[in-house]
Amino acid sequence: MRTTTRTLTVAACALALAACRSAGPGTPDPSTTAADPAPSASDPSPSATPAAPAATDVPPEVVLPETSWQGLGPEGPREESAGVVDWRLPESCDAGSPTEAVAMRTVAQGAGETETPIGLQQVVLLPDADAAVAEVDRLTAALTACTRYGSDSATTYVVEQRDVGAQGLGFATDYYGASAEGSLDDAIGSYLVLTRRGPAVTLVGFEGGESSVGAARDTVTATAQEAWGLLCAYDSAGC
Repeated sequence: MRTTTRTLTVAACALALAACRSAGPGTPDPSTTAADPAPSASDPSPSATPAAPAATDVPPEVVLPETSWQGLGPEGPREESAGVVDWRLPESCDAGSPTEAVAMRTVAQGAGETETPIGLQQVVLLPDADAAVAEVDRLTAALTACTRYGSDSATTYVVEQRDVGAQGLGFATDYYGASAEGSLDDAIGSYLVLTRRGPAVTLVGFEGGESSVGAARDTVTATAQEAWGLLCAYDSAGC
């Protein structure tokens, strides 16, 4: 009887010792382990990136520099002004000033002497892209109407689509109406390109000069493409 009791006592102590060893100092007590606190509704959440402020002006750096006109025909002084004015179109095709303009800049390169052209650029900023689309549509309608009512019996005008930016439009002036019976490219005249980027609209071209329309078209289209590139600050996609 005493032997049995001693054996049971030793076994109980061995079990207790094993339990103590398994729950060593590195094992946390489940009853005292704290759960990570759940985020509360009042915890601050990451703030959204603030939207870039809307452009409000047309600075000098968004218009073609003087070097862009070198070797293209315009010679002489450069005149640059800020302020909303009428679009520089042929007199008989007057379209007034831009509707809802926020800001505008006009550059004229050259004196227009000895049958050399004046390089022209105008950039206008509208409140948003929708307003800019509407302004290009308005100008397109005015220029299209002008093709039907020339300034005199000789001068004629032609509207063409140009692949420059958004809503690219070309406007040819045939001084002597030669395109009525011949090629427009060979006619003596000048050329303008109208295009848009975001809320900005630009008009680029030649005033005066004695170039062929074909040569003027090629030069002005390439120059207008360069001008469109400078308007990237107004593009939601950036530069």
